[in-house]
Amino acid sequence: GETANGAFPDTAVRIMSAIAENAELGIDYYSQFCFIRFWNYHTGVISPLEATLASAAKSAVEFSEDLDGNGVIDADEGALIFVVTKTGKAANLISKYRPTGLIVVVTDSEEVARGCNSWCGQYPYLVKSLDTDVHGNSMSKEQLISQAVVWGADKGFVVQGKKLVYVTGPATVAADEHALVAVDASLPSQTIFRHKSQMVDPGKLNYIKSLVTTKISKPLLAKPAVHIRSTKIICTM
Repeated sequence: GETANGAFPDTAVRIMSAIAENAELGIDYYSQFCFIRFWNYHTGVISPLEATLASAAKSAVEFSEDLDGNGVIDADEGALIFVVTKTGKAANLISKYRPTGLIVVVTDSEEVARGCNSWCGQYPYLVKSLDTDVHGNSMSKEQLISQAVVWGADKGFVVQGKKLVYVTGPATVAADEHALVAVDASLPSQTIFRHKSQMVDPGKLNYIKSLVTTKISKPLLAKPAVHIRSTKIICTM
């Protein structure tokens, strides 16, 4: 926005992106999930579909553990969600609860694929049809998911050790009306993995504090930071 105005907008955007990526290292995803769920459940009626899809986000959060204690969720310490959708509804409800890692949106709609840019954590996998393969033969849910996983491995999203959360419909392939959530750590045998990627915390800053609140006050902003980064990043939504 206004921050990128000036003589060097490309440099400003790169710095803004780096700040956002660095700030994400300090997110307590479990506390964030609980915060969203608590206030969401107290402000309206939750449909069975949303409750099921929220459990997919929660599974991804709980599977994401900093096992080596370096302050970063590495590629093999997290979880990846594959959701099959025709309208984007299922994927958007999962994004609402801010899971860790990517949400791979398997869809045959170009409109839904473009819309992934507007939602948290979504990355589109556009196919010609959710029901048939490239040769026009009928395709099962399992075959579609297997195809998506192989594509994810080629992109570098899927690595050995990463748990996969699958979201489809119980009777139909898409999860927009009714959802079925499954977790599987096994991967197709034909999958070819790239070298494992890692997010590196500069200086291995293990002391990271994340605070989620509905009230922002001057004392909260002015209070000195103790045992955490000397710079405070304030995000208001």
